Amino acid sequence: MAKRRRRSIIATLFVLLAMAVVFGAFGWLAIAKLLSPFKPGSTAHILVTVPRGVTPREIGEILTQKKVVRSPSAFLLAMRLAGGGGEIRADRYDLSPGMSPRQIVVAIESGAASASNWVTIPEGFTARQVADRLGEKQLADPAAFLTAVRKQGDMLRYSDGFTPPDKNLEGYLFPDTYRFDVSTTVPAILNQMVGEFDTKVVKTHPKVKDWKKTIILASLIEREAEVDKDRPLIASVMFNRLKKGMPLDIDASIEYALPKHKPRLMFSDLKTPSPYNTYLHKGLPPTPICSPGLPSIEAVLHPAKTDYLYYVAGPGGAHIFSKTLAEQDQVIARLRGNTVQ
Repeated sequence: MAKRRRRSIIATLFVLLAMAVVFGAFGWLAIAKLLSPFKPGSTAHILVTVPRGVTPREIGEILTQKKVVRSPSAFLLAMRLAGGGGEIRADRYDLSPGMSPRQIVVAIESGAASASNWVTIPEGFTARQVADRLGEKQLADPAAFLTAVRKQGDMLRYSDGFTPPDKNLEGYLFPDTYRFDVSTTVPAILNQMVGEFDTKVVKTHPKVKDWKKTIILASLIEREAEVDKDRPLIASVMFNRLKKGMPLDIDASIEYALPKHKPRLMFSDLKTPSPYNTYLHKGLPPTPICSPGLPSIEAVLHPAKTDYLYYVAGPGGAHIFSKTLAEQDQVIARLRGNTVQ
């Protein structure tokens, strides 16, 4: 009886030991899974903003929502294993689902994943504004960047045969969000930005041959229009005036020629001696005056068909269009609250 009871106890212990091993193995597998990359092998970049005052668990929840880690627990466990103190600086981070939670913890605690080297170039930025923004991010010397913009356009070549039509790259620095390492050179930055123009504009419009005229006009529209529906109409006014041999009379081109931006032009500014003064000189200015976005480029390629020759900004930013100078004068008087006899 005693021997039988001993064998029963030993068998029970073996069962319990086997169960402990099995459960332990499952536990380690679960932990290994938790600490593995969300998408192994992925090279995607995901921007994650960590606000001020959030807890480590809240950071884990943000990372989970962005699909960078599997769960908040994965991030918290990785923090404990990495010996982190839980102090993570509020910042915007460049992370990847191909990184393990421990790699993510190390990257954000060390600052290596800081996305401060991401830079957004809005539609309508001039080359000078692009240079200033790169300077603010400490990604390029503004003066050196501007010098390269003015002189290196004809040095760029792309696989589809595109090369900028001018040495001056004003207008071809495609507005977008870019990531540049601090070691990136000015020529490499220019190559990437103009490369985006080639990819998103040139390659999608293979029938267009004269990009210089198109981008000059698009840049004028970009700085004149405030609402998208006006862009094809403003394009029609420009084409109509060019066809009739009339000066374009574009305020934005004069602003470009001035040494400093003015919120409102004075009458004396209309006499500014510059080839960009489209009040004094017929035809197009010598270069684009900014980097236009796709809506302005499409407006040039597909202008509205109208008889309009004039426009003036109305309430809310939309423009009012006229066929004759008399109509334009009436519109301006109405906007000023006057009446025309």
